[in-house]
Amino acid sequence: MGKLRSKDGWLNATAYPRTGDQVRPICSQCQKKNRPCLREDQSNRIRIKHYQPRKARDDPKDAPGDDQEEISHLSQDGTAADPVIANATSPGYITHPTYPEFSITEYRNTSVTSPYNIQGSTILPELTNDSVPVPLMTSPGSIHAGTPLTHREAYLVHHFATHLGYWLDCTDASRQFTRKIPILVKQSPILLHAVLSYAARHVGDAEMAEQAHEHCVELLIPSLSSENVADDDILLCAIVILRVFEQLNVMVTGSDQERHLAGCSALLRASQGREVDPSTPGLRQAAFWVYMRQCLYNACVHQQAPNVDLLNLVLIPPSKGGGDPLSDLRSETAWANTMTWTCATVVHFCFGSSYPEPSTRIRRWQQLSEAVENWLSTRPDTFNPIWYSEAVPGSGNPFPEIWFTADWHIMAFGFYHLACMLLAIYKPSPRFAVRGLHSTARESDIRVMMHARAICGACNSSPSTVPSLITLCHSTFIWGPLMTDPAERAGVIRLLRDMEATHAWPTTWIIDSLKEEWTMT
Repeated sequence: MGKLRSKDGWLNATAYPRTGDQVRPICSQCQKKNRPCLREDQSNRIRIKHYQPRKARDDPKDAPGDDQEEISHLSQDGTAADPVIANATSPGYITHPTYPEFSITEYRNTSVTSPYNIQGSTILPELTNDSVPVPLMTSPGSIHAGTPLTHREAYLVHHFATHLGYWLDCTDASRQFTRKIPILVKQSPILLHAVLSYAARHVGDAEMAEQAHEHCVELLIPSLSSENVADDDILLCAIVILRVFEQLNVMVTGSDQERHLAGCSALLRASQGREVDPSTPGLRQAAFWVYMRQCLYNACVHQQAPNVDLLNLVLIPPSKGGGDPLSDLRSETAWANTMTWTCATVVHFCFGSSYPEPSTRIRRWQQLSEAVENWLSTRPDTFNPIWYSEAVPGSGNPFPEIWFTADWHIMAFGFYHLACMLLAIYKPSPRFAVRGLHSTARESDIRVMMHARAICGACNSSPSTVPSLITLCHSTFIWGPLMTDPAERAGVIRLLRDMEATHAWPTTWIIDSLKEEWTMT
């Protein structure tokens, strides 16, 4: 029998009215094939609804599923347990559990936080049943094997895949967090709730963010005492994601407690081999580089050495691409991460205490300077900007215009200039402790500001590349006091304000610190 078809009524032919004797007519196609003419059930038909963007709303609770959405509490084996109803109309305080003492002792209890709203946070268009094909609506989460997601959970995982994963993949050309994590969340309750806490915090759903974070920690603590914890790549990915949640949570707590940063450090120490592959062939290596950038952020803010054992690790040198797409992607990743590594070693030299002797310190400074310039001279041409122009006075943009074709190029560019300015500031040489009243700016200060303007220009030219803006945030604690031009100061404050308003990254405390340094009101 041929395949039944439908066109506004009959499954086998066009719809005809009944005859006067109420006998249902048979179309010529069905007469030829000797089959019955069947009427299509209109209620099961797919209805097409044209997409119309919704206007931005101040209340992030307007995102899908906020009337009363379930957060699936999954047991350790991934089976569904009793759901918890997140009532958006009555947010409450959620007490974080106390971390017991395990082999990884850096984890401790996190403080109680209160819900908050992020003004201007990212809100995606609301989904309705009319806009999704019937098979997908009747079998939620059936695309990939694993525990089905609720509508709200799927929305947040989708938000991670389309927005937040790129923050973590900023030096990974193969986009492993963006591609793999949304699939793995259905197999790992810990990873799922880490993603939910991160995404919910970003869209401003404080209650769901806290509940997901609390449940993630409850599942995480027993896993840390497992014999195979050092080999659990998914666990490592979950912790670096929780660390980003912790950074976004500064808007609530007012301080960065660095709990998950310490936990990630302990896990890496237990599992990290001596060699570090900058091409990130797997999720474990990708998570390591996310952690490395997170350490750089805190190191610059607090003027301290990054919490990475750089002296006992060996970086595999990057290689040029082999011509095929996969090797080219790995080469691009390796060169971006090599600059990340080099910048981290410079930060370790400047803020650490590994080279107390003047002779060894000078020798190490020379080695690092050569490494930075060697990267610049040997990197692939793809890392060059496709456009560069100096700032035009009176144009409203006090910074140079610098365009790149990939976010890992922007990141490498920013880390290069950050390393250069630190080497200029911390060059071992005799100098007076206090500058004379009538002396001009030191040559090193001029070089530092040249590199600072380059970072500001790259960020201003690519405002959607959030990780480069994060580099701007922590680099301001290096060069901020040296910026004296009013237009440049206003430009930096505008970049930071736009970052918090658009991307929900907390920058108000940085702006306040800069204004205090500049004695602005």
